[in-house]
Amino acid sequence: MNKKRAVRFLCFNSFFGLIMASFSPSSFALTIEDAWNAAKYYDPIYQQSQLDEQIGETEVRSSRSALLPSADITASSQWNDGSSNTNSYSLGFTQTIWDSSKWAALDQSQAQFLTSKLKFKQSHNELAERLINAYLALAQSQGDLRLAQQKFDEGTKMLHITDLRYKAGKIHSTELEDMRANHVDERADILASQSKVADKKAVLIALINIPPHVVYEIDTTNLTPPKLIVNSETAWLKLANDNSPELLVAKQNVRVAEFGKDQAKAGYYPTVVGSVGYGGSYNTDGNVNAGLTLTVPLDLNGSTSANVDRAKLRVLRAKEEVRAVQIRIKSTISNRYTQLSVDWERVEIAQHQVESRQRLLKSKQIIYDAGMAEASDVIDAHNRLFSSKNALQSLFYQYWQHRISLLKSVGKLDDNTISMISRALQS
Repeated sequence: MNKKRAVRFLCFNSFFGLIMASFSPSSFALTIEDAWNAAKYYDPIYQQSQLDEQIGETEVRSSRSALLPSADITASSQWNDGSSNTNSYSLGFTQTIWDSSKWAALDQSQAQFLTSKLKFKQSHNELAERLINAYLALAQSQGDLRLAQQKFDEGTKMLHITDLRYKAGKIHSTELEDMRANHVDERADILASQSKVADKKAVLIALINIPPHVVYEIDTTNLTPPKLIVNSETAWLKLANDNSPELLVAKQNVRVAEFGKDQAKAGYYPTVVGSVGYGGSYNTDGNVNAGLTLTVPLDLNGSTSANVDRAKLRVLRAKEEVRAVQIRIKSTISNRYTQLSVDWERVEIAQHQVESRQRLLKSKQIIYDAGMAEASDVIDAHNRLFSSKNALQSLFYQYWQHRISLLKSVGKLDDNTISMISRALQS
């Protein structure tokens, strides 16, 4: 009975193994959408930007409360030797009637709150760029490893054929040794590619806290470039001016600095505060009192003047930051937009090179089998073919990296972009 169970168990394991082997390894790949959702949940910089937005909201409430009436209740009791106790109480209300600095503080806090919202969008845009680049870097290194393994397998076949020809006395031992040395180099390339995959995987794990088994790769057989959202450099610049989070944050910082200047100037203006109170003791009747307090500041020590000058300089500095961001974005768009068309032309040429190298290798192998070429000729053609395949793959990823940089400069690294990239990956 135990033997029958053991046989059934072995049969089940074999059947299950055949089922699992029928699945493609890519069926267990981590999708870029899943990686993106994990990064938004895990990345501390992204979480900090969300908290900064909430902090900005509380600062607006705090600034607004300074303009609302305040109230306090006071009760006291005193004991004196040889006399009766004295108990007193009071209720007071205070209202700021006019204080320019508090109004300016409210305006500034509201502007800072809007800045925190824009910075959250900027953090979203930057996280998307880091995540996409890390994902594509792992995909590229994974593709390099696949090509290295494919090259090694093809080299194994070549080495076997060369060994048979040597045993048949058709070639010299030097040709066999050349083939063996090249095969060792191919094994070394596999190990180097495995190391690179591990490095790139660590970068992605640091962003998503998920150890991916494999990721999807760019489909290097599709030679149709995806459409751009706009088709001129002027349109890209217009899109950046309206949507770039980095530029919008810089412009909003100018407004914050200008409100800070208004707050500094408020140190020259008088303030008016009104108060109403009611107080008394348990032995006497209570009474109502009201009053107005006018405060006129005198800048005898020059502190207000210094604050105003500093605030003006901060405004100028914020404006220069806007100009710096505009220059940086314009340079990025001009460079990347021009490069995209060139990149795609290089991809098409690289594809033709791969096809040409494949035909050349077949010709070299036929001539070698006929005894009219040396092993070094086949080795050279073999290595050149896989160098062309690596170059084609590298150019595909370079195209997408430049495209991601262009989209990031205009603030369009959103969920739709993630989906677009996902469609470009192999399934």
